[in-house]
Amino acid sequence: MLYRRALTREMGLATGAVLTVLIAIALVVLFIRLLGDVARGELANEAVFAFLGFSLLYFLPVLMTIALFAGVLLPLSRMWRDSEMVIWLNAGLSLTQWMRPVLTFAVPFSLVILLLTLVLNPWAQTKKSEYRQDLRSRSESSLIAPGLFAESSAGQRVYYVESLNPLTGIVRNVFMQSRIDGQLGLVVAREGSHTQLPDGSRYLVFKDGRRYEGIPGQLDYRIVQFERYWMRLDPVAAGGKETGIRQAPPGELIGDASPPARAELLWRLGVPLSALILAVMAIPLSFVNTRARRSYGLVIALLLYFVYSNLLSLSQAWVAQGRLNPWAGMLSSHLLMLFAVVALFYMRTRQHGARRRRS
Repeated sequence: MLYRRALTREMGLATGAVLTVLIAIALVVLFIRLLGDVARGELANEAVFAFLGFSLLYFLPVLMTIALFAGVLLPLSRMWRDSEMVIWLNAGLSLTQWMRPVLTFAVPFSLVILLLTLVLNPWAQTKKSEYRQDLRSRSESSLIAPGLFAESSAGQRVYYVESLNPLTGIVRNVFMQSRIDGQLGLVVAREGSHTQLPDGSRYLVFKDGRRYEGIPGQLDYRIVQFERYWMRLDPVAAGGKETGIRQAPPGELIGDASPPARAELLWRLGVPLSALILAVMAIPLSFVNTRARRSYGLVIALLLYFVYSNLLSLSQAWVAQGRLNPWAGMLSSHLLMLFAVVALFYMRTRQHGARRRRS
């Protein structure tokens, strides 16, 4: 019918617009956070965009849930505001009949969220863990960024370089501070590079510079001028592969009866189910008083979303701690919100029926 096609088109446009804005905001926030990690020397600069993609993929199901909720709520609110909804209702179309086009749009959207939470997010978290392990196994020199102070993972050295040639790996105007056995050492050199010998040992090689050694607070500093200075780097253990609940595939979670696994499964299934329930809830919440031109439903919708999200997080935490039965935790939040949906539909239907009798 006409109203279904028009509503589906508007919901698609509104959901796409809201999701685009949310993704843009999330990218800016995550990018700033990752730049802070780079400035502190906790992350290599070439890993910023990879970690940005992994982090965005992890938060994407929640962003899509919010976008779907808003994408259903905003077009229906506009129809109430422009009196289109009143015309359709007076023509014999009940409020519950709007569930069909909403569910037709929301069910595929929720299935995409389910695919993200069950399959893509665990894969992305596994790849992120492997990439993090690869970064840890690299040389300290990979953390050095021109114009920024970088600290080694052991906290024994601080580096600063003015420029870096990405093709040769040679840095210019190097400053390095090291502290070994309480003795402070400063190295200032014209250039430097990272070298690995055939036996696997790794060195930082500085050229044309000076080294200052001494104890802070005393005046007996030793100054050494050198043409070439070799400093050996400690070997970095790659460590074992990181595994956790977030990286576990769905089959492993289903076969694991531990509380953390049940809590993770609750979250992965709860997010797409909550998106579906919120989409249906948006139908009665979209009501706008056409005479007063005001809608308190938008405020109530915002409050209900935060309540729903916090209930899911609280249920997940209690199930992980063993304080709540997994089935009770999985069903309690959704059943409570389903009851709210039924109550809202009943209230709006009764209110519209009373208005029709008065008219």
